Amino acid sequence: MGMSISLKKDTAKTNIKHNNRKFNDKEKEENSHIDFSRSDENVYLAERSLKELYKQEFGQVQADYNKKQKRADRQIKNYYEQIKQSKKTSLQQEMILQVGGYEDFQENPESRKMANEVLLEWFDKFEERNPNLKVYNAVIHNDEASPHLHLNFVPVATGYKRGMEKQVSFDKAILGQDSTLNKERPFEDWRQREVQLLENMLKERGIERELVGTNDFKDVHDLKAKSQQIEELDAKISHLHEKYTADRGKLKNDIQGLLKAARTPKSISSIKVEKGGLFDRGSVKLAAEDFKTMKSLAKASEALKMQNKELREVVGVTREKNQELQKENDGLKEKNMELRSSNSQLERVVEVQKRTVAYLEDMVHLLKKNAEKFLEVPREKMVDFIGKVRASSLLHEFTRTKSVSLREVVPEEERKGANQIFDAHDQEQKERQKQRRKNMEHER
Repeated sequence: MGMSISLKKDTAKTNIKHNNRKFNDKEKEENSHIDFSRSDENVYLAERSLKELYKQEFGQVQADYNKKQKRADRQIKNYYEQIKQSKKTSLQQEMILQVGGYEDFQENPESRKMANEVLLEWFDKFEERNPNLKVYNAVIHNDEASPHLHLNFVPVATGYKRGMEKQVSFDKAILGQDSTLNKERPFEDWRQREVQLLENMLKERGIERELVGTNDFKDVHDLKAKSQQIEELDAKISHLHEKYTADRGKLKNDIQGLLKAARTPKSISSIKVEKGGLFDRGSVKLAAEDFKTMKSLAKASEALKMQNKELREVVGVTREKNQELQKENDGLKEKNMELRSSNSQLERVVEVQKRTVAYLEDMVHLLKKNAEKFLEVPREKMVDFIGKVRASSLLHEFTRTKSVSLREVVPEEERKGANQIFDAHDQEQKERQKQRRKNMEHER
């Protein structure tokens, strides 16, 4: 049995009201993917005011900083509001953590129970492992398709020479608590360690981590095409081997034939020769049978010379051809290995696509439940809506895949709606990269 692990930052979409299920009737209708009859199964692990956390963590350092300022315009009136208005820094961070996929929890209460145990165990010592990440809200949702944990925290970094001594910064916060992290990519390194911890928890329960990968192949049809190509290459390699073997066999048979042709029933040394008479001293006498033998040997000798010359030419050509075939064969074998590797990757992609299809089927089910409401929506808007759902699903499942690749997966008619989601996602990524560069320059 295997289960996947997903841990990603989703700060831009943070909605604490949504996380804590504090909806009015209208908002419940808008969140039809939630089974509110099961909301009492949700587990609320932390629930405190973000503003109060800011006062607790930054109140004193803000006051200390302001005391040192001789000019009033350089004082910080409210650090919470300052960060809230900033386009460079987020007030808080949100992580969404999940073990297993949609198909692991269908009619399987034991899997749900196990997933909750892992999430609880991981969260239990989160702040002990991460003293600079101050948690203010955490909840495990069991009223959606798959159990998952929403974790909200404020990354608190210290040691600043400019501005307040303590400030909000995710990268600096995790580097401050663990100096062994990769300085160039601290989040990826930190995330990998947290994922490894989850993987160990699964192994303790007899469950192997299921790796979900991506590659350049578009769909199952591409997989079939590559599989067919592999079969054709295998057939070509087999044909070349048979041809090479046949050429060697023909050469062997030709040589044996020549040797057989040269054999005679009587050796040359046994032939008797008599000198000619007085008037024919330049000639010799042979028995008729011996003459035939000599004539046969002469013909065989000439034939052997010609055959030998031709064979030498054939052997030379065959050697060259054999070398070319060997090179082609080696190239085909290498290509075959690459395609088999690609085939293995595509099998994993097929599995991921099954999960995506299951997710979309769930969305269709929800749409059916709200059919009366959506019947009034024009088809164009409905297609846009489905495109947005599909794009959101793809971004959720393939967090490390560039959106330009994911866009190709979306059907043509849904791309208008999907592109709105992808464009917003790309813009968010650009802003984050820009912010990281500015933070690094500031810290230097």
